[in-house]
Amino acid sequence: MRIFMWLADYSGCGYYRCLLPGAELAKRGHDVMADGRVVPNEAKNGECDVIVGQRICLEGASVTWQKLARAGHSKLVFETDDLLTDVDPSNRYAAQFYDADTVRRYRENMAVADVITVTTDRLAEQAREINPFAQIRVLPNQVPAWLLEHERFAPMVPGLLATRWTGPVPAHLDPEQVTIGWRGGPSHSRDFGELARPLRQFLQHPDNRDRAELHCMGADYTPRVATRHGRARWTGWHESVGDFLRAVDFDLAVIPLRPSAFNDAKSDLALVEMSALGVPAIVSAAGPYGRAAEDGAPCRLAATAKDWTAALADLVNDAEARVQLGKQAREWATGRTIEANVHRWEEAYSS
Repeated sequence: MRIFMWLADYSGCGYYRCLLPGAELAKRGHDVMADGRVVPNEAKNGECDVIVGQRICLEGASVTWQKLARAGHSKLVFETDDLLTDVDPSNRYAAQFYDADTVRRYRENMAVADVITVTTDRLAEQAREINPFAQIRVLPNQVPAWLLEHERFAPMVPGLLATRWTGPVPAHLDPEQVTIGWRGGPSHSRDFGELARPLRQFLQHPDNRDRAELHCMGADYTPRVATRHGRARWTGWHESVGDFLRAVDFDLAVIPLRPSAFNDAKSDLALVEMSALGVPAIVSAAGPYGRAAEDGAPCRLAATAKDWTAALADLVNDAEARVQLGKQAREWATGRTIEANVHRWEEAYSS
């Protein structure tokens, strides 16, 4: 097949939904092109078998998409990975961006697609409501297989530390230190609120001050938990998703999620990423993480502040339990690699 992938972005969504599967499809012999700005003449002239449009909704892009649909030369695949018709108002940028006109175009473009690919069953339900004639394919987010062999960035041998540093060892490189990690973007303010208070209290407790810290990667929520005694640090955005994954140094991941219609339609990607790295995780019992646990994903569930506190205490205090849960999580993630699942994209595009 000759496939053109019309990206919405080059960050996480573009990477996991187009670039990563596209690279694997190319390894299988397919001719794959990707661009987030320009639709090549090959696609406009009908020389592509498949055109994948990632959540097409901007005015100019919508005009082009509708023209491609009327021409009927190529199979149109509408790709979406969020419930963009029901964005949480707390996510101010996204809520402003997906206004009434943008959502209307989003629905109209989905309505003329031949195939609609989504990440979850909830998104598939909406897709069927909008376009009952399209083939709907649920393609859960997958991660690259190299994560399963990757050693997390965290020197663990005291002698090695002594050769790399002079003076006091930084807290986050102390082999006795437990790094509690969170990753995500600025849209997760209310999600982080599910965890902020119990985590702040945990970090400032006398028993935890010298051996636990929070590391935020992406958006900086450290001010919400840092106190005079509770340690927290922040790492900003990386050039690529791969760079971010290689930089993860968590001993324990926390993945809070506030119950909402938008979040209920989200995927379990954060849990899959951490699991593939061998990082044990405490996750909210809501939405995709509760479902993942029901389906066998090894993790600790937290539905209340007391649950978060208890899970943090158990896993921070018990290194052996952390290691064991991380091993189980990594084994579970072997079934969630793009290499093991790219056939799903191939089948969806050729259906």
